[in-house]
Amino acid sequence: MIASALKPGFIRLTCIFLVTAVLSGCGFHLKNGSGIPNELRNLTLVSSKYSDLTRLIKRELRYNQINLVEPKITSMVSLTTENDDTSDVMGEDSTHTRTTAMDPALLNSQTPILRIMSESTGSRTVSLYSDATAAEYELSYVIKIEVRLPKQEPQYFTIALQRDQLNNSQEALARSRESELLIRELREAAAQQIVRTLSQVIIEPKKIGDSDNEIELNTEFETN
Repeated sequence: MIASALKPGFIRLTCIFLVTAVLSGCGFHLKNGSGIPNELRNLTLVSSKYSDLTRLIKRELRYNQINLVEPKITSMVSLTTENDDTSDVMGEDSTHTRTTAMDPALLNSQTPILRIMSESTGSRTVSLYSDATAAEYELSYVIKIEVRLPKQEPQYFTIALQRDQLNNSQEALARSRESELLIRELREAAAQQIVRTLSQVIIEPKKIGDSDNEIELNTEFETN
């Protein structure tokens, strides 16, 4: 009788354990469990304004309940500057880079800044057929980011991802389409990684002396 009474509870406990193990094994994480510091819950994003990467990063930031703050500058035109170099032809050894400049008006911003410094896609041959033609390519996707907090030195991070692609010279159009899909996949993974990287940002403790100086400056201003 005691065994019968304990059986339902034992089964329930076993099911909970199995579900937890499966979720842990597949990389499932609860929302807001990324450990992002509270100091970064409000961010100004500096990136290419209309790029797919910017759209994906904004989606990930909002999903993690990070508030996007519009920069308080007079000109939005100068916020981003794009520069492309070399070729954007994937499937051949090539590199394509897009850089984003920092508007000088943002250097003294009191809101933390996340800047996408550069976004690079590249391709290189990793193996050859017997006739010396490319058999396999490695597609690479590299993003360099900068995080600026008020009264702290900027911190820099690099995210690098790769995918392999087989070469079928008889289906050039299909290979090009596959390259586009792989780059899109890499871009989505990179956007998620950027948000996770925010948990690695070092938050320096506030100095008491700085707080006292701020109080003295405010007092003098009010007196005058």
